[in-house]
Amino acid sequence: MIYKQETFGNNFVPKRAKEIILEIELNGKIRFDILLYTIYNHYKISYKIVNAHIEYINGNNFGNVKLLLKITDDEIDKIENYLSEYKVMSCKIPVLQQTKEAS
Repeated sequence: MIYKQETFGNNFVPKRAKEIILEIELNGKIRFDILLYTIYNHYKISYKIVNAHIEYINGNNFGNVKLLLKITDDEIDKIENYLSEYKVMSCKIPVLQQTKEAS
């Protein structure tokens, strides 16, 4: 059986990914573990937890989280749309690439 190949633009040129820190303010409308599961498994974005201060009150999650993501512009839009569904405040902070000079 021959399957139709789907082509989305030029697959030989990789999309430029950049590192950002995504700061998320949890408001009790989404659980922290569900948020991480969705980012990693649904959107296929790996993350590192930079900082997390989370309080669990009656099964609801409150606090803030900072995640380090290596992500493209399209993926940023998808994540922001997902977070806006739950009215979770977020902001992105670009990570500056520091170059080391020989001394």
